[in-house]
Amino acid sequence: MRHCSLFGMRSCLSAAMCLAGVFSGAAVAEETDARSLKHPLIGYWEARLPDSGCMETYWFKEDGTAVFTSGDEQLEARYTVTPQPDANGFFKLSHRITLSNKAPDCTKQVSEINTEQTTYLLFQPDGRSVISCDNDAPSLESCFGPLELKNNADKSL
Repeated sequence: MRHCSLFGMRSCLSAAMCLAGVFSGAAVAEETDARSLKHPLIGYWEARLPDSGCMETYWFKEDGTAVFTSGDEQLEARYTVTPQPDANGFFKLSHRITLSNKAPDCTKQVSEINTEQTTYLLFQPDGRSVISCDNDAPSLESCFGPLELKNNADKSL
């Protein structure tokens, strides 16, 4: 099992934990759907790394910009995401770092400006959590998460 994060795929939960976190809520899909009407990614997401307890946040804005934090690191990025999932249910997310405070992230690494990353996102059916994977393979061996939705485009921060 590799360790990863949404930034650089660096710290990860096991595939079993990802599956439990992402799919355990499938039975409660009758609850209010948390997804944005514009795209399920839009909103403010949080994840706590299991080894260190370090917090990572991801704020995907409607205008194609994002703000990420990981430990002391603060990043801004431009992103694109596919409007519909592929045959396996994954959305393709690409982002490029446009601004960095050059501080260490939760894994003591520093992200460089203009670094590009592509990941694949798999949302829980009600949109309240998502995992991020290196590829869109259904095995989920290279995934990080779950990230929990704290708000979406219809709510304020």
